[in-house]
Amino acid sequence: MCSSPRRKVASEMIRRILIQAFVVLVLLASAYSLWSGLAGRHRDFLTPEERYWLDANDQRLVVATDPRWKPDQSVEDQQIYKGLIDDFLMLVERKLGVRFLRLYTQSWEQTLEAESRGEIDIHPVLVKSDRRSEAWLFTEPYMRIPVIVVIRAAIKDSFSPEIMPRLKMGVGRGYGIEAFMQEHGGDAYNLVPVESDRFGLIKAALGEIDLMVTDLASASYHIEQEGLTNLRLAATLGSLYEFRFASRSDRPILNSILNKALAQITRDERRRIYDRWIVFDVQPFYQSRNFWYTAGGVLLLVAVVLGVVLMWNATLKVEVSIKTRALQRARDELEQRVEERTGQLAEANAALQREIAERTSMANDMLHISGNERARIGRDLHDSIGQQMVGIAFLSRALASRLQSRASPDAEAAGRIGDQVEALIADMKRIVRGLLPVDVMDKGLVVAVARLARETAQLHGIDCVFECVDEESCRIADNAMATNLYRIVQEALGNAVKHARGVTRVQISLDVQDGFGILTVEDNGSGIPEKREHAGMGLKIMRYRAALAGGSLSVVSKNGGGTRIECRFDPATELENGAPL
Repeated sequence: MCSSPRRKVASEMIRRILIQAFVVLVLLASAYSLWSGLAGRHRDFLTPEERYWLDANDQRLVVATDPRWKPDQSVEDQQIYKGLIDDFLMLVERKLGVRFLRLYTQSWEQTLEAESRGEIDIHPVLVKSDRRSEAWLFTEPYMRIPVIVVIRAAIKDSFSPEIMPRLKMGVGRGYGIEAFMQEHGGDAYNLVPVESDRFGLIKAALGEIDLMVTDLASASYHIEQEGLTNLRLAATLGSLYEFRFASRSDRPILNSILNKALAQITRDERRRIYDRWIVFDVQPFYQSRNFWYTAGGVLLLVAVVLGVVLMWNATLKVEVSIKTRALQRARDELEQRVEERTGQLAEANAALQREIAERTSMANDMLHISGNERARIGRDLHDSIGQQMVGIAFLSRALASRLQSRASPDAEAAGRIGDQVEALIADMKRIVRGLLPVDVMDKGLVVAVARLARETAQLHGIDCVFECVDEESCRIADNAMATNLYRIVQEALGNAVKHARGVTRVQISLDVQDGFGILTVEDNGSGIPEKREHAGMGLKIMRYRAALAGGSLSVVSKNGGGTRIECRFDPATELENGAPL
């Protein structure tokens, strides 16, 4: 049953491999054909004699890289023409398949000196004149820069050639365009010479002159650099600058090679260079021929990729079907195991919850038993031993009185026995008050804590004070909660006088803020050792009692010495019957 799907998968994989191999062969053949065509284009347009001469001399041909277009022209304008010239020079080199040497000079005078010494073979751009034609051969023009009229966008609609004589026309002082305008009817125009094309365009944008006459390259560059977005092209007056290659007159074959190379430059290649350096009015992207060429190429690529994806998808369908069935079986098995494991975890969790409940109940019972046992011991001391000690004190006082009446020397000893017994009775009463829970129906938590502070101060000889901002708001209605809070204060005071060294002052405070009670016990001793902050049984019992009061307990050892124990609780919490005391 499994052999048929496997055969189908194998046949699909073989078919896919064959299709991919066919596609690769077609692409390789196309690439080879394209490369062959490009290689042929470099060499087909030269004669064998020209190719031989070029191959023999291409490593020695020197190009002047820094010919000044006009010695007095600005550096900003030079950047435009230099970029255009460099792009055309590199394009000619690519057409010829050569790389000319560059001669770098710092000024036009240095270029002329190198030219006089015969160190320059090619000028990528040189203005043709009768004098220069004696030493140089010029190619046909490969670029013409027209003279244009630039005006503000606000007055473009009302502009016409007939009104030009009435307008202020800016021209660059000393530029070729100034001579061009004077030669073509300059007397009829109101020409305003300006420092440079840049300043003239800025003045036209600001309205200081009506229009600016310049060449297209300079206008494009300065409008983009200065952000003169309110200027527009109004008219074209004719070509001014013609870009030509010039070669030495003693090498006519080089002039022929350069002319043929320039002739190989296509219209699209010229347009790309032109668009790179001269951007005046940007047309919408969807009107660009390059956009549609790019879009067509992208669509073709998408179609090819889509076809490959469809073929790949058909191949994967069978494999996906097989893998899906296997995954379904594995998922069923996994779900079964998850259900079994979930049941086991549920049982374990229930057992753990029962164990936690039992431990909590046991802890409550232990504290409850401890509290009840404290109360029983306190009552026994008060009712039994206390009464007996009161009787002994009474008898000792009576005996001392009789002995004193008889002038017996033992009367003083009997009196001292009575004093000692009364002191023991006072100590027993303090012990009984510590063992018995707080009776809020009698005097309440505030009175009990205040009395505990006074007794601690008297017994241990330290400054122990208790503060309650508002006794009425600090009244605890639940006796069990009040008892737990009292036990926390009692335990904290015991820790302070027993474990903290150098304690001279203990501050106890009780307050209610934002509906929560805050009970603090703070001393100035040496602090609780770090190893005892979480391990002491007394601290654990205090935290447990704070939790019973619906709050939490924090213990902080201060950097300057001393310990601060703070219990935050909910005064509205009512403890259950039998809550530990």
